[in-house]
Amino acid sequence: MANPFQNIRTAAGDQDRSFNWYMRAVKKMATNVDSFGDAGRTDIGKFVTSLDVGKLYMFAYDPKMKDTLPYYDKFPLCLPFDDVSGGFLGLNLHYLPPLQRAKLLGTLLDYTDKELTEDSKMQVSWSILKNFGKFPQVKPSIKRYITANVNSRFIEIDPQHWKASIFLPTQRFVGASDRTVYTDSNRAMQ
Repeated sequence: MANPFQNIRTAAGDQDRSFNWYMRAVKKMATNVDSFGDAGRTDIGKFVTSLDVGKLYMFAYDPKMKDTLPYYDKFPLCLPFDDVSGGFLGLNLHYLPPLQRAKLLGTLLDYTDKELTEDSKMQVSWSILKNFGKFPQVKPSIKRYITANVNSRFIEIDPQHWKASIFLPTQRFVGASDRTVYTDSNRAMQ
């Protein structure tokens, strides 16, 4: 498979572009990237075995209590922000409609380096994120993940591809349609 993310970055001229520009570029150049496996065969990031708070990751997940959940995402796009016993807390951006993902990521990018490099991290913590007035998208996207239930290596998204990655249709909700999840999330943000 060709590596569309390098093509997107080249088309951007290594300049910061609007989220609408990235959304159009992903639809045009990454049309075949619609699963976790597809993403793993691109240059969107690198496989790693552990997480770093403030970076963005994709991974396969099988919740422990899945029978009690109304729905869940098998392939989260997650920004971990805190370690907890046996796992981590993170924002799964898939629970948000794409434009809400862009709004949240745009706000969170204010908490990172102006120039994104492979070492960039979003400097966010629960003390910052719990301000739902400033970050309404956090409420429906905050999830607790148990490390033992992660069924893959993590794809650590290259910070230069964060904007493009949020528009990939790699979410796989079990128990509800994307539309139902987004409707519930929009209600939670109000």
